[in-house]
Amino acid sequence: MRLRSKLVGVAIIAMLVMVISACGASSTTMNENISEPSAATTELVIEAKSWAFDKPEYHVKKGEAIKLSVKSSSGFHGIKIENTSYSIQTNESKILSFDKPGEYNIYCNIACGTGHSKMKAKIIVS
Repeated sequence: MRLRSKLVGVAIIAMLVMVISACGASSTTMNENISEPSAATTELVIEAKSWAFDKPEYHVKKGEAIKLSVKSSSGFHGIKIENTSYSIQTNESKILSFDKPGEYNIYCNIACGTGHSKMKAKIIVS
């Protein structure tokens, strides 16, 4: 029984090491299309309320430094930019620049109730 417990423990540690190393390796490649300049020229505020963002799409220019903020008119929300490590909660902001044109899906990353899974929008970079 002791040997079995030790083997289970070793297996769990090995799995944790693999998960941690996978997460660490992907964070640098995931953000290759977004940079973090030191100052912003434009502000983009995404307003969230119970189970919806104020717009289905937000438009920004490629290479333009923006201050991206989340404001909640009801409840506590946040956004996650899909396929990146970027997430922002209510009353937070980040200065970002999208280096490549395209569509960046965003969704609420804070469980906010029954309609949480419907909170999706896009940042369109042109």
